[in-house]
Amino acid sequence: MAGTRGIATFRGEQLRAHTLRDAHFDENNKINENKIDFKWDNHREILENTKIDVFVQSNDKAVASLSKIDVTADIGARAVSTGNTVEGVVLSEKAQLRKTGTDSPIGDSDSDVVYGRLEESAGTYTLKFYSIENDVETPFTFAADAGNVDYRFVVRTNLSVIPVNAIIQGGAGFVEGATDAKAYMNLVQLMKDVYGSGGTLDDDGKANLGTNIVKQIADEVKARQAADTEIRNNLASTNTNEGAAMVGVVTDPNYTGITVQAVLIDLAGRLKGAENLTAGLADRDAATKNGYFAAGDFGTAEGRIEDLESTADAAFKSQADRLIKLETEDEEEVFEAVGGETEYLLTKGPAKDKTVLLFLNGASQAPGINFVYKRDVNGKIVGFDFAPDTLKVGVDANGNSVPDVIFVKYKKIL
Repeated sequence: MAGTRGIATFRGEQLRAHTLRDAHFDENNKINENKIDFKWDNHREILENTKIDVFVQSNDKAVASLSKIDVTADIGARAVSTGNTVEGVVLSEKAQLRKTGTDSPIGDSDSDVVYGRLEESAGTYTLKFYSIENDVETPFTFAADAGNVDYRFVVRTNLSVIPVNAIIQGGAGFVEGATDAKAYMNLVQLMKDVYGSGGTLDDDGKANLGTNIVKQIADEVKARQAADTEIRNNLASTNTNEGAAMVGVVTDPNYTGITVQAVLIDLAGRLKGAENLTAGLADRDAATKNGYFAAGDFGTAEGRIEDLESTADAAFKSQADRLIKLETEDEEEVFEAVGGETEYLLTKGPAKDKTVLLFLNGASQAPGINFVYKRDVNGKIVGFDFAPDTLKVGVDANGNSVPDVIFVKYKKIL
């Protein structure tokens, strides 16, 4: 058919499979989408079958004095995931807690991190709080003044329906143990503390210090040991201005000096002076005038004082014995009348009241009947008054004189 213009039409089945290439299509004359079957349902099914765990966050929850809170309103109508391929709330994962509006973890009494666990019962979700005590998960109760918290729980979903807030509120910035900008800033701060304000945080593999920190510490330890040895040697030294002369003391009016050495010198001088003062007291050159204290060397002043004490003690004992004897023994007096006496005065001293026994010619005499007491100006009994009776001298059958005889027994007033 030579000379025929145009291209003959042909049917699609006349085209051999796999013969069309990209060059056969005109960019300006695109095939309508309705002419192509993309199998969207197959693609969606793939997304739905691909499960993923994401965080969902809820903010500003009051927890003061609480060990659990009801979070049903936050979780909504979501079911519980019962397996890796089942969508819903994952109860097996910890719920992360942070102080509201921060990424700061919450610590218990010994700084262990406080976390939460979700529990579900008949559609009600409860967030309970825990921390680790002695390697055991233990319920935790917030203090009465605890601030509000943000928390994140895990939802198992698929790629086609990731929760709208899973990335914004559940992103990696809140991941447990993750390194963040704050941690980097802490590292920079540590570098400045180690190297000074001129330090730089680089990774060129070269030391930033002329002497590494380990060497610096070793040198410091060595220097400290040498200094300590020198101090001990100086304190043990007997050289001038060393030893006790290096140790200060609190000033006190009872001694002079501001160092141990100076005070020792002062006290030693005083002690020596006291020894010299008491040296002459150790002996008695001659006996005392009345002979109570004999001459002799007593070794020390204390020995001489003990001699004084023992001698005085013996004398005091003797006097006490004599006094007891005088107080307990009776005095006796006998008087023969010469005739005409109306009284008798005691010759050995005044008598104590109620101790006097008076006999006339062997007959007991009664005061107030046979006589009255004579007393001195102090009221002491000094004699006896017989008036108006008198003492007589009679004559016996043989013509011998027989005088009245007075016998008195009494205790004397000392």
